[in-house]
This record gives sequence, C-alpha cells and structure tokens, in this order.
Amino acid sequence: MYNFSSSYNRDNFISFLENNLLPDDFQVREENLRLDFSPKFASSVSRLGVCKSLELEVFEIEHCSTHDARVGISRDAFQVMLKNSYCNNALVAFIPQGSSQYRFSFLQIEAEQKDQSARIQRNYSNPRRYSYLLGEGIGGYTPNKFLLAKGRIKDKKDLADRFSVEVLTKAFYGELFDWYQWAIDKQSGVKFPNNVATAEDDREQIDTKIIRLVTRLMFVWFIKQGDLVPEKLFETDELKTILKDFDPLSKSSGNYYNAILQNLFFATLNRAIVDENGNQRGFAKTVGRPDIKTLYRYSELFNISENEVINLFSEIPFLNGGLFECLDKNKTQHGVEKAYYYDGFSRNKNKQACIPNILFFEEEKGLLSILKRYNFTIEENTPQEQQVALDPELLGKVFENLLGSYNPETKETARNQSGSFYTPREIVDYMVNEALISYLGNTETVRILFQEESLPNELQNNDEERERICTKLKQVKILDPACGSGAFPMGILNRIVEILQKLSGRMDESTIYNEKLQIIENCIFGVDIQNIATQISKLRFFISLICHCRKDPDKLNFGIPTLPNLETKFVSANSLIGIKRQDAGKLDLNDEKLKRMWNKLQDIRTEHFGAKSSNKKKDLRKDDEELRSDIEKYIISQADTPNYDKISELEKERENLQDKLELYLQPNFVDDTDQSRQMSIFGDEKPKSLFQKDINEPKRKELTGFIKAINEQIAKEKNKQKLPEFENTIKELTAWGIAN
Repeated sequence: MYNFSSSYNRDNFISFLENNLLPDDFQVREENLRLDFSPKFASSVSRLGVCKSLELEVFEIEHCSTHDARVGISRDAFQVMLKNSYCNNALVAFIPQGSSQYRFSFLQIEAEQKDQSARIQRNYSNPRRYSYLLGEGIGGYTPNKFLLAKGRIKDKKDLADRFSVEVLTKAFYGELFDWYQWAIDKQSGVKFPNNVATAEDDREQIDTKIIRLVTRLMFVWFIKQGDLVPEKLFETDELKTILKDFDPLSKSSGNYYNAILQNLFFATLNRAIVDENGNQRGFAKTVGRPDIKTLYRYSELFNISENEVINLFSEIPFLNGGLFECLDKNKTQHGVEKAYYYDGFSRNKNKQACIPNILFFEEEKGLLSILKRYNFTIEENTPQEQQVALDPELLGKVFENLLGSYNPETKETARNQSGSFYTPREIVDYMVNEALISYLGNTETVRILFQEESLPNELQNNDEERERICTKLKQVKILDPACGSGAFPMGILNRIVEILQKLSGRMDESTIYNEKLQIIENCIFGVDIQNIATQISKLRFFISLICHCRKDPDKLNFGIPTLPNLETKFVSANSLIGIKRQDAGKLDLNDEKLKRMWNKLQDIRTEHFGAKSSNKKKDLRKDDEELRSDIEKYIISQADTPNYDKISELEKERENLQDKLELYLQPNFVDDTDQSRQMSIFGDEKPKSLFQKDINEPKRKELTGFIKAINEQIAKEKNKQKLPEFENTIKELTAWGIAN
C-alpha cells in the first residue's frame, strides 16, 4: 500500500497510479521533456504516463521554490501542459528540491482558440489546481480516504471529487456536526457557570459557548501547523504524565479542558512572555481577590510542578488581538454587581466550566480525534489554487452551519446538516472584483489588471499610474453590514494584496504582512448582529496575518509579531437600525463639537488597535465607552432641547437680511456691488426701457427665501421636544462599541 507520509519515490508513485488509483487503461510512459519556455521555478519535467479514458496525462515536475510559490509553480505546470499535451486535465507530482514533502495535484484548464486562421494557437483560460500536500510529517488520513480507500477512479466526475475541497469539507463538517450535537446534549455533562448567583442557567447559550470553544481550538490547530503550539498538549500518553489521574475517556472529569486548554487560551496565548512591567507568565497566587484572567491556575490538577507547567507552555508566543481574552466579568445591573463566568476560568470550583475529557478523546467521535484525522493549511484557498486540506475559510463554514443548525428560541434544530448559509467562494470573488473595479474606474485597463495574469501594456512602463492605483487601493473603505464569518471582507483583503503585488512586483513575507496590517486598519469594517460571527471574522483575519510569520527561537516572542485588536474593525450590532426620514435633520453631522468628539473616538480606537497589555486595552475600552456615552447625551440634548444661543444667532441673521430686503424694496435703489446690472459699451448703466423688469426683483426673491428658511429653523429649534424613538435609535447606534 502506498505510504502518503513518506518522501517521494518515482517508482512507488507510478506503482500507486497503475495499481491503485487510475483506470486499467493507464499506460506508463516515462520520458524527460524539454523546457521550451522560460520557467519561473521548474527545473526538470518528465512525463510519467497517459490515461485515455480520463483524457489526462501524468507529469513529474521538479522545482526550486523554497517558499512554495504556488501560483508561480502552477503557471509553469500549465505551460508544460500547453507545450506537451492535447489534454485539458493532468495529474502532476510537484517535487521541491531538498524537501521531504511534495504536492500531488490535479490540474484543469479550459482550452480556447486564439484566432480563426488556419494556424490555430492554443491557449488556456480559467486554470485551476487542486493539490494534496504529502510526505514526511503529513497525516495520511485524508489521502488514504479519498485516493486509496475509494479504489480506482471511475470517471471524470469521480476524478474531480477525489481532489475536491468541498467534498473534504463536507465530510469533516459531518463529523464535527455529530460532535456538536453530542456536546450540547444535556447528557454530555458540559456546563458553564454563567451567573454564579444561580445554578439554573449553567447551560444557558450552551450552543454559542460550544461554538466558541470549537473555533478557539480550531484556530490553535491552524497555528500548530507553524509549530507555534507543541504537539504534546494533545497526546494522551504525554498528558498522563502531565495531569493527575488523567482518564481520557472520563465522562465526569474535565481536567484536560481546565488545566491544559484554558491555561493555553487565557494565560499563554493572551499574555506576553514578559509584560511591560517585566513580569513573566506565572500562576495566580492572591487569595480573596478576583482572579486575574491572564495567570495560570489549577496547579492541583498537574503531576508536575508549577515551574514545569510554565515551561510546558514556554515556547508558545503571545498572540494578543483579543483572540483568547477570557470573557468572565462582573456586571452591575440595577445597582447590584453580579459575577458572570461565561468562560469559567477560575480557581473556585463553583465558577469553573466543565467539559468532560471524553468529548475530546473518544477514539472515533472525540473533537481532538476528529481534528487529527484531517490536514489543515493556514493559507486560504482560491478558486484557482486549492489545497485538499481544511483552510481558514472552514472557520466560516463551520460557524454558519453550526449556528444555523440550532434555533436558540425554539431550542430545535433549524435544518439538517447538509444545508449552508455561507456565500460560495466564486460569488465572493465576483463581488469583490466588481466592487474594486467599479471603485477604480471600470476602464479596460483596470479590467485587464483584475482578469489577466500579467500587467496590462498600459501599466508595464507607467510607474506613475501604477503608484496611483496602489495609493487608491490603500484608501478604499469597505463596510460589510452583515459580515457573517467574514467571507467578503477576507476576499477584499486578499484581492487588494494580490493586485498590489502585481503592481509593485513580488513582495517578501514581511512586506505582505505589513500591507495586510495597513489595509485591515484603514480600509475594512464589518458588522454582524451575532457576536460569535464577528469573532470568526477576527479569527480568519488573524490567521491571514499569522501565515506570513515564521517562528524564530532567537527573537523576541519567537519572531511572531503581536496581532492587532480587531474589536473596532468587526462590531457586533444591528446594522438595520436607522434614523427615520422625518428625524434625519435632528442629527447634525456638521456640528463642530460632534466632529471633535468623533475624532477623539477615532484616536482612542486607533490606539486600541495596537494596544498589547490587558490593562491598556481595559483603559481604552473604558475611555471608548465614556466618550460614546457623551456623544449619545450630546446628540439627544441637541435634538430635544432648544439651543437658545443658536436661536439668537439666527434671529440676528434674520434681522440683517430683513434690513437688506428693505433697501431692495425701494423703487430707486441701486446696488453698486451688484455685478449683474447691464452696462452700455461706454461703461455706464443702460437706461431702463418701459418693458424691462425691475432689476432688484431677483434679489428680493432671494432674500425673502433666506428669511423664510431662517424662520423655519427658528421654529424648529423652539419646538424641540423629547422624541423617545429617536433617542432609542441614537442609544443603539452609540452602543456600537469595542466588541469582545
């Protein structure tokens, strides 16, 4: 049986194709091919065989890309197909020099005819590559399931399905959905304290809390691909030496979630290795005070000492960004302070969450068992370049399917697990392209820039125009009022960066990271009515940044830059709230004081974007809340309380206009400053004819109109009164605060 977790060997690979994967008509045909084009990365190409029933050929391509430049490598492969094959489908083994890993890809092109002459030039359009990453260190569950267990490929549809990310995602989601149903069931033993003053709400919003756990753990699983989290935190043999009385199949003990996952989430990923005061990560010690949510706890659950526990997590960088901020907090309602433990991270057993170990470690349906069966990639797939693995878009699909499957009002399943709410990637790409093309001007040059692989001729030697487009892209403002799991904002981010790369030439990882950071801070905003949705959007953006970082043990925080805080980029709110047309005039957006307050709010949020310490973020959030409260009060006071200073100014202006009108009412009044009077060719005023209209009439009408408008403003200001509906709307709008 072919071993997908071993390094590439041509003889073994051909044997696998011939005896396990392809139909009986596959013919082995090994031959070296000439590179009769200028490749970017390919160093040698060989044909391995041909399969007539599937209309495909098989190639082996060795390449010299050290950073897995997937797009460039794919372009070389498509050129190989054009030069050496009349088939529109190919299987290709991509072998990087000096690596123990390789990609096994299915390539598709749509042939098109360049002209109608007798000499037809072949070309391709809509090129797509679907790849498995194989070799040392790569799990074999997915390729074994789809490439071996299903037997020989039957037809073209079966071939496409074997390399389909959608088929893989559906299989994964089916397993995850079963786990989710198990976890939210009353018999699972899962509970969160919520309001600790009562025991009746321990399972309140259990579905949301389980989804939050899933997304946090899946994010960890993604960054684990970059060696940012050690594997031993998820291995039962290791955990038996780390934890006391660890039973992976216990239905009552939740010591794995409390001791390992909660300390990983809240006291490691959410705390600097050394903070601004020089304090290192450590255990909570003070008794009789509220727990500090960024310190380790549960030392009694470990077999190892506290120092060894700290060392266990010591190679994990601080990520920041509010990703794993503990949501336990005190709330004051009706003058009474109550403790709400939404995460249940506490040394007090009455305030601890419980998730039994069996939900993680059951051999077939445990959450960790499911995650271990699949391969993950931290780079988001595109329609043109897809790895047959679970990419960050999966976070969005999981969220929208899981949350859509459960109706919190009726407590019933809303639909079966095959349904979906997420926007298909192809639709997102179309919307993104059309929005940006329209923004940039929708010229032929712009369309070619977005549709063709190479730069339009008009831009190739025009540095000034390329720079203009780059600048304009970095100034765009994108708001998705119902962002869900962030499909459209993420599509915008990736597309802008792709175009910037095309315009400026190849960027290194650091440059791409900084470009993305700038675009996220200045250009992209999302709103969704569900808080968990904005959480997923943030997670996807964090992964998008993390994928450009490389761990370096010799650098501060292992060379991983602390992530930004996106709580003001993705806000949990109702975007359908609006001021009624008849009340629109009550909100004066040109009010100078209001402008100053909004500018100050923007400064607070800009500072919050880059804040790193918990205390700093807490202070800024308090400032944000207080300023929003001031804005709310000011807008309402301006709307329902007459402004007598403003009335006085308006009355003075009306008086001046009335004095002017009196002058223009005089029959012989001539305004020497009026440039509209008719003059003779000698420079003197033309004499009025008997039939000429009164020259002052237009001015009198203009002044009369101004006076009427001022009277209306004065009446409106004097008649201001409390408008409960308007006030409620303003309160809801100013509640769009820093989400967490």
